[in-house]
This record gives sequence, C-alpha cells and structure tokens, in this order.
Amino acid sequence: MTVHWLLPSVIVVLAVGAWLGGKASERIAGGLNRIARVLFGRFVSPSQDRKRRLEAAFIDTTYRTYAAKTYLFTLLGLVAGAVAGAYLLAGVLAVLEPVVHALSGLPKTMTRPLGIHPDFRLVLSARGRWAIMLGGGALIGVLTALLAYVLRWRLPANTAEVRRRSIQEGLPRTTAFTYALSRGGMEFPQILRILGRNRAVYGEAANEMSVAVREMDLFGRDMITALKRMGRRTPSDQFKTFTENLTSVLQSGSNLSVFLKEQYERFREDAEDRQKEVLELLATIAEAYVTILVAGMLFLITILLVFGLTTTDTLWALKLLIYVMIPLANLGFAVFLQQKLDVLGIARRSGGEVIDRMTAATPVYSSPEIDSRRADGGIATDRDNRRTIALYDRVSRIKELLRSPLRAFLWDPAKLLWLTIPVALLAIGVRLPAALQAEGVTVRMLDDYLIQSLLFVLATYAIIRELYKRRIDRIEAATPELLERLASLNEAGMSVVEGLDRVRGGDLGVLSPEVDRIWRDVEYGANVDDSLIRFGRRVRTTAITRVVTLLTNAMRASGDMGPVLRIASEQARSEVRLREQRRQQMFTYLVVIYVSFAVFLVIITAVNQVLVPALPETVPTPSGDDVARLGASPDAFTRFGDVNQAAYTLVFFHAALLQAVFAGFIAGQLGEGSLRDGAKHAAIMLTVAYLIVVLLSSPVASISAEFAVSDGDRVSNVESIELSEGGFVAVYDDSGSDGVDGQLLGHTEYLPPGTHSNVIIPLQNATLTEETDVRIVVHHDTDGDERFGYTPPYRAGAGGVDRPYEPLSDGARPGVSVTVQYIG
Repeated sequence: MTVHWLLPSVIVVLAVGAWLGGKASERIAGGLNRIARVLFGRFVSPSQDRKRRLEAAFIDTTYRTYAAKTYLFTLLGLVAGAVAGAYLLAGVLAVLEPVVHALSGLPKTMTRPLGIHPDFRLVLSARGRWAIMLGGGALIGVLTALLAYVLRWRLPANTAEVRRRSIQEGLPRTTAFTYALSRGGMEFPQILRILGRNRAVYGEAANEMSVAVREMDLFGRDMITALKRMGRRTPSDQFKTFTENLTSVLQSGSNLSVFLKEQYERFREDAEDRQKEVLELLATIAEAYVTILVAGMLFLITILLVFGLTTTDTLWALKLLIYVMIPLANLGFAVFLQQKLDVLGIARRSGGEVIDRMTAATPVYSSPEIDSRRADGGIATDRDNRRTIALYDRVSRIKELLRSPLRAFLWDPAKLLWLTIPVALLAIGVRLPAALQAEGVTVRMLDDYLIQSLLFVLATYAIIRELYKRRIDRIEAATPELLERLASLNEAGMSVVEGLDRVRGGDLGVLSPEVDRIWRDVEYGANVDDSLIRFGRRVRTTAITRVVTLLTNAMRASGDMGPVLRIASEQARSEVRLREQRRQQMFTYLVVIYVSFAVFLVIITAVNQVLVPALPETVPTPSGDDVARLGASPDAFTRFGDVNQAAYTLVFFHAALLQAVFAGFIAGQLGEGSLRDGAKHAAIMLTVAYLIVVLLSSPVASISAEFAVSDGDRVSNVESIELSEGGFVAVYDDSGSDGVDGQLLGHTEYLPPGTHSNVIIPLQNATLTEETDVRIVVHHDTDGDERFGYTPPYRAGAGGVDRPYEPLSDGARPGVSVTVQYIG
C-alpha cells in the first residue's frame, strides 16, 4: 500500500479530532465557533422553536453560533463519512471471499437460503471496484452528514428532557430551601442569589433560578420580569406553573411563606407518587439486562458452541463474544444506567466538592497582629508562621494516618485503593515468573494470580465501603432527630449555640461524637456556621451538605431558627424515608441479578463439565445418502474428535469470571444506586465463580499430533501440547489397541504448565522403522520430582505415580491415537 492511499484518512482523523477537541478544550471549541460563524453564519435562518429548545437545554451558546456549528459538523461529516465509507467498502471487498468460504462450512439448511456456495468468487474489474468504492463512499458520506445534522438538533431536545426530569426531581428540596429562608425573614431576591450559588447542591432547579438572578444582576430587570422570563424558557411544565403562581403571589402581596409551604407539601407528595414510576422504569431496565446481557449472551455462547462442534471452527467467534462483546456491552449498559440514575435522582453522590468550596469565616490558623521575637533575636513574620503551621498540619495528617489507618479509610474508602492496588500489582509481579516457564504465558496460572489479586482489591474495598456506608446511613437517619431537638430548644428561647450545648448531653447515637466535635469547634473560637461546614466536610454526603447549606445561610439572615430547623428536619426525614422505600423495592432487582448469574454459572458449568467431556473421540461417517438427507458436511462428523477441549474449558472459565464481575457491579447500581456499591456484589460473585471452577474443573491436556513423524529414534512434528498442570508426554505402541497399557516407547522430560509447540518425544525403549500406530499420552507429575515414573496398568479414576491426564469423555482412553509416518 502506497502513501497516497493513506492521505485521505487524514481528513477523517482531523474531523474526529476537531469534534473530540471541541468537547475536551474550551479553546478549541471557541476556535470552531469562530470558524463556523465565518463560514456559515450568513446562512443561518431564524427559528424561535429551535432557539427555545436551546434555552430549555441550558446550552451556553447563541442560536446563531449553534446553527453555524451544526452546518460545520454536517460538512465535516459529509467529507469524513465519504472517505471512511470508501475505506470500509474497500475492506469489505477484500474480505468478502474469505468470509463467504468460512460461512459455507455451516449446514446446508442455513447456507442454501442465503445463497452461499463454497465455490464463490468475486470477479470485478478495477473500474468496477472504484465505482463501488466512490459511489458507496459518497452515499455513506451523505448519510453521515444527514445523521450529524439530525443528531445536532435532537441533542437540545434530549438534554431538555433530561433537565425536565431533574428539575421535577429537585423541586421538593429547592422549595423547602426557599420556604425555610423565607420563614427566616430573608428577602426573596437574596434567596434566589443563594440558590444560584448552590446549584451543585440543588441541581437543575437551582440552575433555573440562576436565570432569574442573571436577568436581575446582569441586565437590570426587575424580579417579576426576571421570574417570568425564567418560566418561559424552562423545559418543565411543573416548574413553569410554580413560577407563574409565584409571580402572582409576589405581585399581589400575599403571604409568600404560606404559598411556599403549600407548594413544598404538594411537591413532596408528587415525589412519592413519582417514585412508583421510577421503580417501574428500573424494573424494565433490570429485565432488559437479564434478557439481553445474561440470557442473550448465554444463548449466543451455546449456539456458537454447537456450530463449533458440528460445522466449522467458531472458537474465534466465542473469544470475540466473551472477551470483547460482553465487556463492551456491560460497560455501555453501566454508563446508560448511571445516566438514568442521575436523572431520576437515585444516584448517591458524596457532596464533598460542594462543601469544600464553602468558605469558613473563622481561620484555622492564628494571624498575630504583631511580630513575635525569635529565640535568636530575629522576627518571625506572618508568612513564616503560616508556613510553619501548614507544615505542621501536613505532618499531623500523616501521623494521624499512620496512627489510625483504619479510621482514615473509614472516612474515605477510596483512599484504601492507593494501598491495595500497589500491593496487588506487586504480588502479581512477584508470582509472574512462574507463569512464564512454558512457551509464552501459562494462562491458567496467570488467571489465578489476576483473580486472587482482584479479589483482594475488591473484597477489602467492599468491606471498608460497607462500614462507611452504614455509618453514613446512621448519621443521616439520626440527623432529623437532632434538628427537631434544636428546633424545640430554639422555639423555647435558646440560641443555636445554647441548643448545641444542651443536646450534646443527650443520646444521639452515632451523631453524639459529631455534635461533641461541633461544640469543641465553638469552644475553640469558631462560629456555628464554620463548625457546621467542617461537620459537612467530615461526613461528605449530599443530604448533609443540603442541611449545612440551609442552616448556614439561614443563620446569617435571622436568629429565629426554629421554623428553619423544623423544615430542614422534615426534608431530611422525607429523603431518608424515600430512600428506605426505594432500597426495599430495589432489593428485588438485586435478587434478580443474583438469580440470573446463578443460572448463567450453572449452564456454563454444565456445558463445560458435562457436554464437552461427553463428546466422543471418533464418530462413524454416514453414507453419502444419509449425509445428503441430513444436509451436513461429512467433516461435521469427524470434528467431534478434533475439538480443542482445553481451549473451550479456558474460554468458558473466563466467561464465568467476566460475567461475575460485570453482573456484580450492575447489581450494585440497580440495587443500591451506585457503581461503587457493586464492589461487594462483584467480590461475592467472583468468589463463587472462581471456587466452582476450581473445585469442579479437573486438570486438562490437549494434544495436536495429526502429522507426527519419526526418524527411528524420536517422534517429532507434534504440533502442540497444552497442559494445565505440567507433566510428561509419552508414546505407547497402539498396534494392539492397548493404549497406555501397551509398550512404552519413550517420553519427554518434564514440561511445565502451558502450551508447547513442535514437541519432540525421544524413544528410549524402542525404535520405529516403519509406519506405526502409537498412542500419545500426557501424564501428571504427581510426586513433583520432575522424573517420569508411571507404571501400568491404567484404571480410570484411580491414583498412581505420574498417572495420565484423565480423558474428558466417559469410558475413553487417555491420549490420542496417531499413525506415525517413518521418514528414515
């Protein structure tokens, strides 16, 4: 292939690079916007419908720029699609004949309807090939351009739909926040500004509020006009109705707090009703997963196995399915499910990023107003003091980690991975040389090392994660009770600080140490706001972050915190109740995943341990009339003895392990709303699959010696020998069909586990001077001395020194029978 054949591919690379670069870099995106406006800006026609769609999707670009960029991507899609299509068609023409010849090995009942013939030949002139490539490439380019144009204009609609669901899911929390601050006496424009600053906490509903804030602060519009504009552009009809009612209340001078309370209670009831729809959607998703990615994959594996045993070699297709399609399909499903969980508000986020951005007014270090003298007569500046304190803080954190590592991991389970992953990699590196003794890599040994290391990482993380999660659940469950007590004390005339001092003497369960730490911060000079912010940084959940955000902003507006605390308590209790109901309902889907995995594992084990071993070594070939009547090739009957049983065993072993890992993480997503919670399910399923495979699978050996020859003193041209546990290869005289009980002609030295190619078997006890029937048998090294010591007779299932590998078929003899050609 010359260089000029590769030049058009540069266009495809540039087009794809421009698209990906625009998503990854704002600078590249800005450059593409300018190019698009220059080239296509004058061709953009106004469209109010599309403009409203962009506003509803909250896309931060103008309609003219977005439309011009759509034209640019359409042009890039046309050119890149045409070039890629031409390359694709060239590749199809190149592999068409081999593919047809491979498919011709299928049964005639399948090939005849498809018109597949073994003597198929593709005859095309050079002009015909160019016509197909250029014409087909142009057609593919047009389709790609059309698809790019349609998808670009569908994207805002899809994004708006996602935002609509998110807005409606977050309305109860946003309304509760607004109601609480309104009851605390804060002005409504200031409430909107606070919501706009906490969009990461309150989601898309707060994003909508930020539109009104921008209209007021940036464009100078009054609050009513800003709210009306916000209502016109929102994708949620429910939020639009709320905005219209809100503007009416503000214009009429009615009691805003009463209105917000009524709206909050209505939205909370709607959220409980909407949860039923969410659970039904999750049930559909779970059924789709079981049907497609468990039962469907199992069906494909079975079909490919049957074809591989009877028609043509499908081991490559099985490997493609198990090693590529199953992982990609599960990863794609996990991404899709996570997006759905985010939209439905089920995904449980940490909230740590938001709480970290909240500023504490009380400094964590002292700032001396006067310089302090050093012992050597110098003066310690404020910069030196800060540097010293920062160094002390870093050293203190390291000392705390070393003094109590378990506590540090319980606060942040992800930190454990920084320890366990290097340990697992080190263990693999230390044990890896043992897997490299044979030619290439001993896959079964490498599997053991990888699986054991993965189990170590998953199991340790799952245990710490479960302890962390249970602790957080107890904290969130106890938070409403704490807020209720503080509300009662505040309504009785106590301040929040006095209330904290009073409640810390009571039994708050898991919250008692946290309340003590909050009070200790106050005693050391911090205000209550900062103490609550530090409490939120320690817990780092979204629910606690919302409580901290509400209380800190309310305390800055008013000292009458009783109503605010009660609202926060009601909202926290409502979220805990909804989460518990959701967890109970989603437990059903968790059981479904476990049952489906058990079925997958049972069938794979049955195929691996029952069907494949039951295959006969030889099958009589039917007569010509019978073959024609059956619609099969005569080679289909001889394939039973040529099946690489060791290869199938390894592939099914990997299928069970991969399914265990992916099904475990999907179970965590469906059952508990987080991929991280799937670590424990993946560890459980992987352990079960690994133990079943290890306990039920017997050592296997595979022999390929169809064209073996002898020069008298040795047998050579043995294509490959595969041993799962190492051993010896021996040759027996099989002229009397005695097999392993016949005369031992010779044997190899010890062979380590793995695959060995072009094996040579020395003949220590005899010489071969003519064509002879022999039996090649693989033996264990049962005593571990790496010296061959087998003595007949052979009894199936019995022990013995260096006994043969057991045949996979019941009643069969060990090894394979081969006619060795004498070459002198």
